Amino acid sequence: VQTFLLSCTKCFELGGVVVGVVGMLMLHASHHCVLCFLLVSHSAYSQAHPILLVSSQGTMAIKNSPLKLASVTLAMAIVTLMASQHMVQAVVFDVKPSVTNCTLEWFTQVTDHFRRLPEANSTVPTTFQQRVFFYDKFYKPGGPIFFYAGNEGDVELYVNNTGLMWESAPEFNAMLVFAEHRFFGLTQLERGASGPTRDQYPYLTHEQAMADYAAFIYHFKKLQNMESSKVIVFGGSYGGMLAAWLRMKYPGTFYGAIAASAPVLAFPGMDPDYDTNTYWQVVTRDATPEAGSAKACAPNIRRVWPFIFQTGSTQTGRNSMAEALKLCRPLQNTQDVWDLAMYLLMAFDTMAMGNFPYPSNYLTGGGPNLPAYPVRVACEELKKENLTGWDLLGAVNAAAAVYNNATGTETCFDVPAPTDIEQDGIWDYLYCTELLPQETYFALTGVKDMFWPQPYNISFVNEHCTAKYGVTPDQDRIRIRYGDQNAWKETSRISFSNGGYDPWSSGGIKENLTDTVTSILMPHGAHHLDLFFTHQDDPEDITWGRNFHREQISKWLKG
Repeated sequence: VQTFLLSCTKCFELGGVVVGVVGMLMLHASHHCVLCFLLVSHSAYSQAHPILLVSSQGTMAIKNSPLKLASVTLAMAIVTLMASQHMVQAVVFDVKPSVTNCTLEWFTQVTDHFRRLPEANSTVPTTFQQRVFFYDKFYKPGGPIFFYAGNEGDVELYVNNTGLMWESAPEFNAMLVFAEHRFFGLTQLERGASGPTRDQYPYLTHEQAMADYAAFIYHFKKLQNMESSKVIVFGGSYGGMLAAWLRMKYPGTFYGAIAASAPVLAFPGMDPDYDTNTYWQVVTRDATPEAGSAKACAPNIRRVWPFIFQTGSTQTGRNSMAEALKLCRPLQNTQDVWDLAMYLLMAFDTMAMGNFPYPSNYLTGGGPNLPAYPVRVACEELKKENLTGWDLLGAVNAAAAVYNNATGTETCFDVPAPTDIEQDGIWDYLYCTELLPQETYFALTGVKDMFWPQPYNISFVNEHCTAKYGVTPDQDRIRIRYGDQNAWKETSRISFSNGGYDPWSSGGIKENLTDTVTSILMPHGAHHLDLFFTHQDDPEDITWGRNFHREQISKWLKG
């Protein structure tokens, strides 16, 4: 799907209504529009789809128009010239900077910022070393600090991929700082550990991590003599949630936030109420022609599950499936069959998040590359209509192998054990305590999505969490601490963004709430693609999204 981006940086206010004219098409937006953008889709995007007007008041669909390509091209040339006079310029590097360019520091953090740790408890260290990378070559006195709020992974992954920070820092004379989240990567309570011990789990909370970041910034600014520097916090996914929450909870420390693909509404008790199945609806959409995939793909995937569960109801069938799919361990019971189904489902899930327009290893944690638009590539294995039986199962397995065998060297497929149903390591503890979103527990319908009927089951969640960690989720915790969507109107200077291919967009803020709490939707965006480095294959809406973030930062810093 190709997209033209028309950007108009000067809107005209006429009686409180902004009017922009492109060819014979007149567009109306809100009276305090600052930037207006028109996305005109063509080619695979059918005439039935609406043109989108993205303004400072959100994304609005309007009736499509048979706008001539020549008019579009001329308009693009005009508005691009206009925009170039106002746009904050990005620096595109010939060689991407990475951790090798940075200075590594270890910062002493307090294990328990809220004094919940008994002083007599000698099994849990009272302090630990937090890994932080920073880069000061772009910084000039008075410039801001661009701070990445590390999420559930090795911080080097974010240093090496968050191109929006690197490419924007020279223009803003910014210091770059990337901090690692407690209990992930090398930031452990005990050096050399790979995660928390059972006694340490209570100190794995998002609030302790946020307090880590606030404490670090306070001390870092003093040590660097940068007390007057404003801090813009960046984050994607959970990091985007942290960025937004840091701006809300520590407004004196974090001056503004870029919160990409941040599902801050994906919790119980929100208004509007969050339907967890909408997550899987986006995954399904990625496997349809609407997102560039083969027509037969989603219908074929939807048909495979009855075959898997029926065949897996007998030991003979389970043996046959294990052999046909080249599994590393036998399927011994129906629980193993369900684990297999989840294993295949999670492959499509990960490819949807990583449905980037070029090869990337971001969703493999820096491992092997997934191909460009991996869902489309996977769906090529399922382009033949009405596949059935073993042929269907083999095709689905081959499609899932685009992720499950991204190395191309796997000789067998290792289905996760029942104790690892979440397939996301210690993140499961954060779900089991705070319900920080974990899609493996989300509802499936088999109708609105391409999977099988499986309602959200809090009883199952409670049983699992109790057995594994001795805890149950506090379903109201996030809603009580941060409120619903309306609460975000009471804060300021946050730029939310979501991508049309990204299933986490289902839980994101998708409308502008105030003049400075804005939201953009990029139809061709996968999981926080707008935070990445510029690439020659970036769709126009991603380029626009990055420029929008920079313009917001520029406005914030000018105050």
